[in-house]
Amino acid sequence: MHVVRYALSTNKFFNFDNLKEYYKELDSIKTFIVDENLLGGFFVRFKGTKEGVAHISNVDYLKATQKLLEAIEKELKATTPQYTVSDFNSNTSLPFYEVFKDKKLTFAKDKNDPDREKGQIDFLADKDWYAFNANYGTSEERKFVEMFAARVSALSNDYEDIYLVRNEKEVKIYDEEGNTFEPDFLLYAKRKGAHPLIYQIFIEPKGAHLEEKDRWKEDLLIKIRDDKHCLHWMTDSYRITGVPFYNSTRENEFAENLQSILGEEISEEWK
Repeated sequence: MHVVRYALSTNKFFNFDNLKEYYKELDSIKTFIVDENLLGGFFVRFKGTKEGVAHISNVDYLKATQKLLEAIEKELKATTPQYTVSDFNSNTSLPFYEVFKDKKLTFAKDKNDPDREKGQIDFLADKDWYAFNANYGTSEERKFVEMFAARVSALSNDYEDIYLVRNEKEVKIYDEEGNTFEPDFLLYAKRKGAHPLIYQIFIEPKGAHLEEKDRWKEDLLIKIRDDKHCLHWMTDSYRITGVPFYNSTRENEFAENLQSILGEEISEEWK
């Protein structure tokens, strides 16, 4: 099971949300793996000498499973219409309170990260810019919040109504192949002035060991940034954008990218 799960994790086509588009009733990755009408109905036959077959390793199983998944992906794409991903638009916009609500979260204890269950509650107690009362994210996500706390006062010189919101699978974004993910945080900030512009920024902290595997997510964030989406909704104007991955080993680089986005020139029609 662990070999199959790892093989699935190395192919972004097989993330759960994408599989749901093909198998509407799918309830979990485990079901996809064991159901005989899905991946569980396939098998791989190894051929070789008696001695060779007796010493098949987990690496061999992994490579075989990855090849099988590539074949399944190719077959599905050939028989299923491709995605059409819409641009950001105000026709489907919803008020904040309809999207983000109080919810109960359940986490398994992690002996490798005992601080996670504390949720940074003490640290966030006096942070009125943080939208919730706790952050049960990974160590990298908690480091991001601590970094942001050290810089938010400087941000308030030019911006008001600054709110950092942890995204617990409420907001999803899609790339042009239909792959989807939920950025860990959304940052809202209103530029001060006679004609304020509200920024909605997607932020994804990512540990160095996951950066390469999830590179497509960063590519999507960069594309959203480069497309310079602006929209009007009700009486307000919004800039929808993203920022490259945050990593605690490169905090200054992230801060520079964020400042570059917030300090960019806005065309006259959006002033």
